[in-house]
Amino acid sequence: MAELQTADPKHVSRDERAVGRLFVLELSGDRVLSMNPDGSDRRVLVTEGRYPDGIVVDVEAGHIYWTNMGNPKKNDGSIERADLDGQNRRVIIHPGGAFTPKQLHLEKESGKLYWSDREGMCVMRSNLDGSQIETLVDTSAGDARPGADASKWCVGITVDPKRRQFYWTQKGSDNAGQGRICRANVEMPQGENAANRTDVEVLFDRLPEPIDLELDLENRVLY
Repeated sequence: MAELQTADPKHVSRDERAVGRLFVLELSGDRVLSMNPDGSDRRVLVTEGRYPDGIVVDVEAGHIYWTNMGNPKKNDGSIERADLDGQNRRVIIHPGGAFTPKQLHLEKESGKLYWSDREGMCVMRSNLDGSQIETLVDTSAGDARPGADASKWCVGITVDPKRRQFYWTQKGSDNAGQGRICRANVEMPQGENAANRTDVEVLFDRLPEPIDLELDLENRVLY
């Protein structure tokens, strides 16, 4: 779920700017919806998704972005974009660009989208138009994809643009105490790659099952 606040985006009425809108993914119905914060004025913006999971809102540009998990056993995950009213829908990361993309993060300063790929066992990013796809972290340790080891599944993602770092979760099996929250620098260390980079820090370990992340930059709090 993402919330629209203030600003003067395209395709949004004056009343919507005043009270804000919630943007919600309906996994079972493969839909993207918007509504007032109290749940009223519910609108279906997008239909026929493929198990949508992560969503972000670019208020200034008037866009919503979301991930489609697709079939976890196939390399067919995707990321789409549409206007705030659901119009001008387009695929920016085509099926095969990710196995099972989960949480999505918009980093406006650098013009990047970050996401965690669960069965792909990696953290990735691209430009806002889907170009220049990069793998930042590869947790597979050589395992074949799609990965079966849940301790290597990357799910949550958030970015600290001021300190040039990103955070992600590795879920582990359900309530198994295998979960982790990790951190690395936005820039890849020179001469290293996603599988062997040496700047990865494990901040928390043996967690029940960490999923999505959110970073309060002003108060330096990680949720």
